[in-house]
Amino acid sequence: MKKYIALLGLSSLPLLASAQITDLTSFQTTLQSILAIVFPILLTIAVFVIVWGIFKFILNAGDEEARKTGRSFILWGVVGIFLMLSVWGLVNILYNTIPLDTTPITPPAV
Repeated sequence: MKKYIALLGLSSLPLLASAQITDLTSFQTTLQSILAIVFPILLTIAVFVIVWGIFKFILNAGDEEARKTGRSFILWGVVGIFLMLSVWGLVNILYNTIPLDTTPITPPAV
């Protein structure tokens, strides 16, 4: 098993070398594309956690321990959504605040 993992790791090294980021603009583009895929998936998972907690809370009305479990699912789902939206907002604030101008600066001539 260790041989297969080592072989997989070694065979993926050329992919990592080809995917190197050369400048800050390509890093920004790569980060935006990753966040555009990951953020909706995580937000959907958090909403499903809240809905699952609501179902557990309502369907187990007689069992206090199951209601506590449902309540904790709801709480952690809301906390997860809050954290994701906060990080997303901070990233957008930083993205709009820091200018990433790609025009080269002309050196002074004599």
